[in-house]
Amino acid sequence: MKLLVHICCAICWAKTLAGAREEFGSDLEVMGLWYNPNIHPLLEYRKRMKAVSVYSERDPVTLHVIDEYGIAPFCATIHPNYEGPNRCRACYRMRLDKAARYCHDIGYTHFTTTMITSTHQDHDLIRELGEAAAHANGVKFLYRDYRAVEVEEKTLKGIYHQQYCGCVFSENERFRNTTKELYKGGKRDGES
Repeated sequence: MKLLVHICCAICWAKTLAGAREEFGSDLEVMGLWYNPNIHPLLEYRKRMKAVSVYSERDPVTLHVIDEYGIAPFCATIHPNYEGPNRCRACYRMRLDKAARYCHDIGYTHFTTTMITSTHQDHDLIRELGEAAAHANGVKFLYRDYRAVEVEEKTLKGIYHQQYCGCVFSENERFRNTTKELYKGGKRDGES
């Protein structure tokens, strides 16, 4: 099977590779595709892209990187649905459509996404949109639930692990209720 894998991050890339290799063995020809216009801010985008590159050096698989920091097109795509489930629908569709087109263009038969390893993503929606993108592009979407796949710890040592989905809205949701203070201030000499 020729499988294109849309990659959201290095940790999920490692899990998807492990799951697909376990299932398909030597019948698997895999290529990774980095395309994530949703990731914000720019430094987070670069950290994740670099982590994918570092992981790909440890586990050499052909990797195609579409290095387009696309926060403006992303925001235009999801507006006015930036709150609620429609935001994720638009984001998933944007990335899965690009992956399906690329899969077709390079002559691969199937594609999937590393988002299928996440416990935080809507798997039913990913499957629905992946299958729609596959149908529109004459390829097949491979949905597997790889949430339980484990990866050897040594292969992930030192690899950046993100703390939120990627978009500015998920970052806000992840950290808005944080009560941790980074600096409380200290008393200076002579203060009581």
